[in-house]
Amino acid sequence: MASRSSLPLTPGDAGAVPASWRHEMDTPERAKGPLHLLFVFYLAMAGLALYGQSDGLMAWLNIDRIPALLIGFAIELLAAVLLGFADWRRTDRGEQAIAARLLSIAVALGVAGLNFFGHDASVGQRLLFTGASLAGYAVWTLHSNARRRDALRAAGRLAGQPPVFGLGAWLREPKVVWRARQVATADTTLSVHDALAQARTDMAAEERHRAIAAALRRKLAKSLDSTSADIAMVSYDLDEVAARLAKSVDYGRLTGLLAADIHPDRIAEGRTAKRSTPIATPDAVRVDDADKPQPKPTNARKSDSGRKADAATRVRAALADNPGATQAEIARAARTSDRTVRRVLSAARPDIDAIAAAV
Repeated sequence: MASRSSLPLTPGDAGAVPASWRHEMDTPERAKGPLHLLFVFYLAMAGLALYGQSDGLMAWLNIDRIPALLIGFAIELLAAVLLGFADWRRTDRGEQAIAARLLSIAVALGVAGLNFFGHDASVGQRLLFTGASLAGYAVWTLHSNARRRDALRAAGRLAGQPPVFGLGAWLREPKVVWRARQVATADTTLSVHDALAQARTDMAAEERHRAIAAALRRKLAKSLDSTSADIAMVSYDLDEVAARLAKSVDYGRLTGLLAADIHPDRIAEGRTAKRSTPIATPDAVRVDDADKPQPKPTNARKSDSGRKADAATRVRAALADNPGATQAEIARAARTSDRTVRRVLSAARPDIDAIAAAV
């Protein structure tokens, strides 16, 4: 039989529990756990507590051992019945059953008090029988709560148990491990490494979506007026837009462009071009500049108003040469923008009408 360390793991199940291990953990013996030990311990503690109660009852009620044992058994049974009734109401009916639980605790404390005050002659007997009574009730309570959690988890009313990630993982990546616990709780089939990988992927995607959403907000605020931008931000789910935008990115085309830029032939051409370019020294630059005719110093930079006047003149001249031209044709002929043409045409509408009438 192969040892656990020699069992292979498939590439897709890195870090997952092998099937043979899972089979070993799913055996009925493993599923029941140490219930037989708990049962034996509870019987031992209940027997000690019952015997201690009988001592006190015999002294206080002046009865024999057998009746005292029966009375003590009835009292202990009452505490167990009340606790079981409370667990049943909480599990099957969804109630809190506070009264039943408090009454069960009161009965258990009464039994402990009976053992404590019933052995005033010996401190050791007090500690033994009182401790046995409290320990037996505590074990029964733990067992009942464990069965209740198992029933709730089987019914889907309680979250599953996430895997144990270890102290080292918590110290290295506390946020990632906390997110991985949430992921593994929602999907109990994930192993430790699968949950950590899923958590890292989700956190990276959320960070990317937040950055895209912030950029979209800035773009809307810059492109629209403040009121329209606020309406758009409220109306659209920018996180959803960011998620769809991230999915629509063409990685193949971008990779192709980058690959073309770093192709060896293109890199070689760039190096050849750099070598063929003469390196100009400062002295050579000064000599060349001295040989060239120096332009006359002038401060003939036109002001904005002068440039606008020249553009308006060119627009009017182009319109006079070709009155039937379109706005785009006038802009090309006047070597200016469509916006300037519209402004000049709006200001000179009477002159344009006169020119058109004359033609």
